[in-house]
Amino acid sequence: MIQVKRPSPPTKLKQEGIDEKNLAIEHFEVLNNPKKFEFNVYSRGYIKTALWTMFNNKCAYCESFLPHIEHPHIEHWRPKGKVTEDSDHKGYYWLAADWDNLLLSCGVCNSSYKLNKFPLKVGSKHARLSNDDIYKLEVPLLINPCTDDPELHLNFTCNGKITGVTDEGNKSIEVYGLDREHLEDRRRFTANSIICSRLKDILEDIDEFQSQPAKLMRRIDKKIEELNSFLSPKAEYSAMANCIVREYRRSYNTNRFFLEVTKELVEDSIKKA
Repeated sequence: MIQVKRPSPPTKLKQEGIDEKNLAIEHFEVLNNPKKFEFNVYSRGYIKTALWTMFNNKCAYCESFLPHIEHPHIEHWRPKGKVTEDSDHKGYYWLAADWDNLLLSCGVCNSSYKLNKFPLKVGSKHARLSNDDIYKLEVPLLINPCTDDPELHLNFTCNGKITGVTDEGNKSIEVYGLDREHLEDRRRFTANSIICSRLKDILEDIDEFQSQPAKLMRRIDKKIEELNSFLSPKAEYSAMANCIVREYRRSYNTNRFFLEVTKELVEDSIKKA
């Protein structure tokens, strides 16, 4: 998971979202209607297109590419229909078409793991009505990639394993299923076969640098260029790639040459973010 800057909402959503929000509030709060309410606006094609672009064709949670495996899901960070942790909760119906509540997700993260879960830190409680102040009432225990920096909560190893470094990180791994077996296998392949392999090659090249400096610098430059492509926000599992590069730089912090030639990798990742 990486931090993603949310752009302005699609123009059409502004009015359509307000209209549906008012209808939902009337349905649930004014009429107290027990019948199911049909949410339609969030699934509009223009919203899916905007989210597709915003998340670079990747799941907001696990960073897996979506086009070649499945149709993306439009995910409600705060669930629209009900809340697992509060059996009497009717869901955040007033946020069903709220741009800030919509993410792009793969089917596994959304339908097999996240579902209607929305855990909070101890001491806070779920907002239940449209006029409740969610920011005063709620302290979510989940990472939101558009408002939080996942790098502060999650860590990756060179074997593709993910660990939480905060309560939010640990709960997000659990709720989003970020440590599931097949996902870990994919990350392990990327980490071992590409990221770590290129970094090890650079270290070996540095050891040989004295004999053929010009030739080896060309090789190093090529590997840096390759690594940059995997650190891009558009790349699959870019959070892991960035984490591994930083860990290598910490592990080889006495190798001044290695720190110098890989400096642009961490500098570029900051600029891209």
